[in-house]
Amino acid sequence: MHKLNVIQTFTVIGILFTVIGCGSGTSANKQEETPAPVPASSLPVDVTIAKKLQLNEVETIAGSIVPNRTVDIMSELSRKVTQVYFKDGSSVNRGQLLYKLDDADILARMGQVKAELNLARISENRLRELLKTETVRQEEYDIALSKLQSLEAAMNIVQVELSKTVIHAPFDGIVGISKVFKGTLVSPGMPMVTLVERANTKIEFTVPEKYISLVKNGKRIRFQTETSAKPIHAIITSAEANLNESSRTIKVLALIESNKEDIRAGMSAKIFFTTSEEHERAILIPTEALIPGGTGYNVFLVKEGKTKLSPVKVENRTDQEVRITDGIAEGDTVMISNMLRAGDNMPVSIAGIK
Repeated sequence: MHKLNVIQTFTVIGILFTVIGCGSGTSANKQEETPAPVPASSLPVDVTIAKKLQLNEVETIAGSIVPNRTVDIMSELSRKVTQVYFKDGSSVNRGQLLYKLDDADILARMGQVKAELNLARISENRLRELLKTETVRQEEYDIALSKLQSLEAAMNIVQVELSKTVIHAPFDGIVGISKVFKGTLVSPGMPMVTLVERANTKIEFTVPEKYISLVKNGKRIRFQTETSAKPIHAIITSAEANLNESSRTIKVLALIESNKEDIRAGMSAKIFFTTSEEHERAILIPTEALIPGGTGYNVFLVKEGKTKLSPVKVENRTDQEVRITDGIAEGDTVMISNMLRAGDNMPVSIAGIK
């Protein structure tokens, strides 16, 4: 019985040593598998490689659709309207009769002058024949000739006055709403109806002073209106001789290439004005690469694994990209992330290239 207890005791001790040994081996293995922490030696950053790209810089400018020609039809005489020969809002052709004014008294006066003119011609012819035979004096013939010439001038005046009683369209276009009707007494300078030319519609807009060198006759521009889903093209035809002193802008007119029915004078337009020269190339970088400084902007260049703070000259800037004219050369590596954590001559590692 005593021997059995001794054997059991040694067995329990053996099991305990086995468990302790196994536990110690597991801890040792865990310590060997845990890697030692590596101190950070460089800042991970994203970069872009500077390249010269074809410029296509566009500035949006507000403009207005204007007719090539528009005129208020007016009378030159104080007379009643006897007839209106068009419908409001209709198309009319050049020379088409629009209004007829009262001409009764002019026709009566013309008849009187015509009768006197005929008599004066007869008298001038008779005296001219008698002058050849010296039957009449030269003075008598001169008086007859002068009277004839005076009546001819009077007839011309009456004819001109009569012609003003018929009012024609000066060019092809569309008339608006007539402001006068049959029986209306019109006077000189009183607008009767507006005539707008539709054949050559133009777009009017202003360009800032810094882009004045880009305003050239023949330059093609794009624009949109509220009724046009696709851009429409126009050709610059003219510009003001001087700039507006208050706004420092120049007024420009461009002829619309295709005259659509839904384009009408007075409509607003959004012009996409190209502000870069044709075939011009420049270095463009993302706007987020810029670092504001006291005297301008800077960027971080990455050279041999370290940052280098470089001042740059900005020519033009948008929400997404900026044109650089000095401070960056083609092929330079430019940081575009982690600028706030970086400093000059700091080690960096390139995490990505965009």
